[in-house]
Amino acid sequence: MNYSKVYDSLILRAQLRTTLEGYSERHHILPKSLGGSNESENLVDLTGREHYLAHKLLVKMYPESRAMKYALGLMTYTGKD
Repeated sequence: MNYSKVYDSLILRAQLRTTLEGYSERHHILPKSLGGSNESENLVDLTGREHYLAHKLLVKMYPESRAMKYALGLMTYTGKD
C-alpha cells in the first residue's frame, strides 16, 4: 500500500472541505519533529477519526521515527490501565 498517497489524499480532502461541523482537531501536515512549522499552510483541521488515521499513516510512512510512534501512542492511551 502507498501510505504517502493515502495520507496526501486525506489531507487534500480536509484542505478542500469548506466546513467541518462538530468536533475537530488541528494537525500538522508535516509534523514538527520532521521539520514542519506552525505556519497556517502546514496546519489542517481534521475530525478525530481522520486525525487518528493520519497518525497511523505517518507511523507507516516513517517507521524509524520514534516521535511518530510516540504521538500515535498518546492518541491511543486511555489512562484506564
